[in-house]
Amino acid sequence: MGLGVFGSVLVLTLFFKHLACQQPNTDDFFVSDFFKKMGLASSKAYNFSSSVCSWQGVTCDAKREHVVGLVVSGMGLSGPIPDTTIGKLSKIQSLDLSNNKITDLPSDFWSLSFLKSLNLSSNQISGSLTNNIGNFGLLEVFDLSSNNFSGEIPEAISSSVSLKVLKLDHNKFEQSIPSGILKCQSLVSIDLSSNQLSGALPDGFGAAFPKLTSLNLAGNNIYGHDSDISGLKSIVSLNISGNSFQGSVMSMFQGRLEVMDLSRNQFQGHISQVQSISNYNWSHLVYLDLSENQLSGEIFQNWNESQNLKHLNLAHNRFTRQKFPKIEMLSGLEYLNLSKTSLISYIPAEISQLSNLKTLDISMNHLIGQIPFLRNKNLQILDLSNNNLSGEVPPSVLEKLPWMEKYNFSCNNLTLCALEIKPAILKTAFFGLVNSCPIAANPSLFKKRATDHKGMKLALALTLSMICLLVGLLFLAVSRLRKTKSWPVKQSSYKEEQNMSGPFSFHTDSTTWVADVKQPTSVPVVIFEKPLLNITFADLLAATSNFDRGTLLAEGKFGPVYRGFLPGGIHVAVKVLVVGSTLTDKEAARELEYLGRIKHPNLVPLTGYCVAGDQRIAIYDYMENGNLQNLLYDLPLGVLQRTDDWSTDTWEEDDNDYPDEKETTLVSWVRGLVRKNKASRAIDPKIHDTGPEKQMEEALKIGYLCTADLPSKRPSMQQIVGLLKDIELAAN
Repeated sequence: MGLGVFGSVLVLTLFFKHLACQQPNTDDFFVSDFFKKMGLASSKAYNFSSSVCSWQGVTCDAKREHVVGLVVSGMGLSGPIPDTTIGKLSKIQSLDLSNNKITDLPSDFWSLSFLKSLNLSSNQISGSLTNNIGNFGLLEVFDLSSNNFSGEIPEAISSSVSLKVLKLDHNKFEQSIPSGILKCQSLVSIDLSSNQLSGALPDGFGAAFPKLTSLNLAGNNIYGHDSDISGLKSIVSLNISGNSFQGSVMSMFQGRLEVMDLSRNQFQGHISQVQSISNYNWSHLVYLDLSENQLSGEIFQNWNESQNLKHLNLAHNRFTRQKFPKIEMLSGLEYLNLSKTSLISYIPAEISQLSNLKTLDISMNHLIGQIPFLRNKNLQILDLSNNNLSGEVPPSVLEKLPWMEKYNFSCNNLTLCALEIKPAILKTAFFGLVNSCPIAANPSLFKKRATDHKGMKLALALTLSMICLLVGLLFLAVSRLRKTKSWPVKQSSYKEEQNMSGPFSFHTDSTTWVADVKQPTSVPVVIFEKPLLNITFADLLAATSNFDRGTLLAEGKFGPVYRGFLPGGIHVAVKVLVVGSTLTDKEAARELEYLGRIKHPNLVPLTGYCVAGDQRIAIYDYMENGNLQNLLYDLPLGVLQRTDDWSTDTWEEDDNDYPDEKETTLVSWVRGLVRKNKASRAIDPKIHDTGPEKQMEEALKIGYLCTADLPSKRPSMQQIVGLLKDIELAAN
């Protein structure tokens, strides 16, 4: 009987203890209520009849009275967290609510003063972060990344002196980084990337964090100097890309850096000097991105110490012309981007030794010669566009294309035989290339011929083609008799479909002026400075891919301009003149030779000329810095992108003051606007917000003086410089 009484007492004790757990003001109740109100009451993962201390993701203290850890990551929680739930877990030390759809925090949330680790990442929480975060004095890990927080980062973060990991990335935080962060000297990792932060780093930033190994400030508008970062002696991973940092890149190579991303800033210097003046151990480096800065000099050639490098990006800098760097010793390299780095000469065959290479981008350079076989088996992205490569695209490269993610061979002097490649891909990835396959324009003709009836269809098609060609010739002859007008600027992207290359449809067939030159090897090209060079019109054809649109630099009032390399490595711009065909060959040669003798520092010198049939061709030195349109719209050099004509932008306004002058010239129209004090209407809308509009209007007034009808009334160059300086002084 005594045993039965003892058993009854034990059962009653356990029963009443469970009832006590369900009472208000207990952690068991707060957690259970939180799960129910957040929509997890029906979840089979949780037994609401038992203590929460037995639930997955819940950790309690030794007495099972208080919850000290709670992990509810990726459970589909949505909406605001109600008050009097987890905000009442007074002893909780670790809370993970990441990867849900929580939109707001409870008002009692900030009283959790024992928190050491808080992870609210990947939710939808919005609003500002209050100074109540100062209550988290014991916090070591603070992760609010990938939410919609906005406003300033509170100064009260200075209270978190134990903080080791701070992740506020991918939010909408604004203004500058608070100086209070300098008191968090235990920080090991800081990630404030992809916000809207601006201003300078707090004074003493670099020296404040002796333990910091990882810093990510990418994708903000923070400005600073190399000295602000160089004090971080323990740094291993550094990403400050997409900001406005400036200074010497050489001082950034320090300590144990393994990852360095300084891209899209304003750093300067010669990286080739880093190895000689720095004690940096290059064997640590795994990831290096210095793209889109203002680096100059040469790319260093000695990569022997960088055996662990996997990612190298030096694209879009101001390096001097140089041959392809020796990178074949970088056996682990997976990503290589040297686009627009002024590379010349040939692509080395040794690049095939990089067996792990997945991405190769060497576009927008001055590379010549043939494409090597590129036996890199892991290659997924290949961009060789906008060079002067020639010869055939190797079959071994073409065979890889179906398994590659992206490739581009456009704007070279290449040929290929690619019957199986879709036309849409040919127009983009192979723009400007010559398809050398027999009857390349119609692959279906390779199929087995069925009957003589199909042959009759082909004959009929050829007959109709000849009729169309004759009509085209008649149209061209009539248009030549008309009064010469301004050359129309075509608004086509270099990736768009172009059935005709150049203004005269410069295909090598019998209907074009190119084909009219029957013996191109017998037509001389005169180069003034190198009269002994035996260059002919055939060399011009080879340099410009038969005046193909792929080598087209621009189309202007006096004719199209093409880019190419003549024998001897002469980089030239070739202009096919619209005017001048009425002159005899001797008269044209005499005029061009006279122009060749004119030398002035502000004029592009005429390098040579060619008189081919009825066509007069002027040859200039190729100028690397592009034209005004490239600079204003930040376009790549040598690439024709889709840009609206300035005259179209400005003349499309409803209030047209000069309909008659619109029909004549842009200059007379703009002069009329300046006279009527309406110069602002002539400013291209695309550059309205790029600088002070008043200065633009003053510059137009100077242009007005420079285009006076009488040359005697135009200012001298010295006077123009003085006027421009006056504008600058007035602005300052």
